[in-house]
Amino acid sequence: MNRNFILSITTCFYLFGWTTTAKAESTLGKIQRTGVLRVAIREDAAPFGFKDSNNRLQGYCLDFFALLKSQLTKHLERDTLSLKLLKSIPANRFSLLTNKVIDLECGPNTITAEPPEGTNFSKGFFITGTQFLVRRKNQLNPNSDLNAAVLGIIANTTTARYIKERYPEATILGYRGVTARNRGIQAVQQGKIEAMISDGILLRAEAQQQGLPAVEYPLVPELPLTCDHYGMIISANDSEWRDFINTVIDSPEAGALSKAWFGSLFNYILPAKNFC
Repeated sequence: MNRNFILSITTCFYLFGWTTTAKAESTLGKIQRTGVLRVAIREDAAPFGFKDSNNRLQGYCLDFFALLKSQLTKHLERDTLSLKLLKSIPANRFSLLTNKVIDLECGPNTITAEPPEGTNFSKGFFITGTQFLVRRKNQLNPNSDLNAAVLGIIANTTTARYIKERYPEATILGYRGVTARNRGIQAVQQGKIEAMISDGILLRAEAQQQGLPAVEYPLVPELPLTCDHYGMIISANDSEWRDFINTVIDSPEAGALSKAWFGSLFNYILPAKNFC
């Protein structure tokens, strides 16, 4: 066989075969190409994402998306960008990223050292922790063993696992679905459970939605049992996109959004933030 012919075949394999791998398109590159920013928000996590009394979607995350779209349009030097908004729930918030359905999920996502494969977190944009919402007259002490207590949690969450390990002799009721926290707090009102346990910011915001005064339905203990930093969920191995999201989180405009949405909860937020 002609030596030059063999060399030609070898060269073709080298150029187009084993050594050629398509470089994955970056998130910024895809948004530039398609003109679409795809995001997801919760409907059960006031004040981050929730339905108001008129069934309209509201929340910090919705306003953050508008800010992100505005800054992204300038960064990419585009005339316009479209925003595609999807609904997320605790069960699918990570898979929406791994399946390339969205570019970003905003909500009460606790930053962990080892996020699910294929995902990553932005820098933290909020701090909270595990607390109990109780009726003031219950005198429940989370620092005791709570062997005889009836406690409510949201099933299949990191908080649920933590509470079951910490209070193994307590009676623990798990609530499921998008109305889980709402129904748990109602159960506290009705005396069916002694406490609803979740992240303090979510409990206090939901209690406000239900018109429950903080003096009658306090959060205990005053300092949270855990410290949870919330971050946006993004795809792994895309540092350019993560850096851009972090820049928006650090912007004065995002700071103004935080004051607008979390200002009424300042008395709760400050002790938790200082402690954590």
